Amino acid sequence: MTPFTERVYAVVRAVPRGRIVSYGGVAALLGQPRAARGVGGALHALPEEHDVPWWRVVNRNGEISIKGVEHGPALQRALLEAEGVRFDRHGRIDWEAYGWNGAGAPRFDDVQRGPMAPEGPDAS
Repeated sequence: MTPFTERVYAVVRAVPRGRIVSYGGVAALLGQPRAARGVGGALHALPEEHDVPWWRVVNRNGEISIKGVEHGPALQRALLEAEGVRFDRHGRIDWEAYGWNGAGAPRFDDVQRGPMAPEGPDAS
């Protein structure tokens, strides 16, 4: 597991029940605001046994954007609804009502920011 991936998981673990954050929001909290795709990749690579509430991460429009996982979008929606999150008729979540502002997220100092950038062509 890369340092970037470990930090993604640490931030997502801090998202409170009933709140959402965007992939870009996680990346920004890591000091890598252009690494939203890297956040998605890290969440896609979650090991079988984990304690990361991945379902609390949605796209910038407040929509579920899981692809390539059978029943993934339905599962994510069900998990969010079980936490009290509501969707509008277009399948979007209201950021004002459910968005997380990063309070309680782990902070990473400048020394740690260097190796956090994800690797590969889809990193930004």
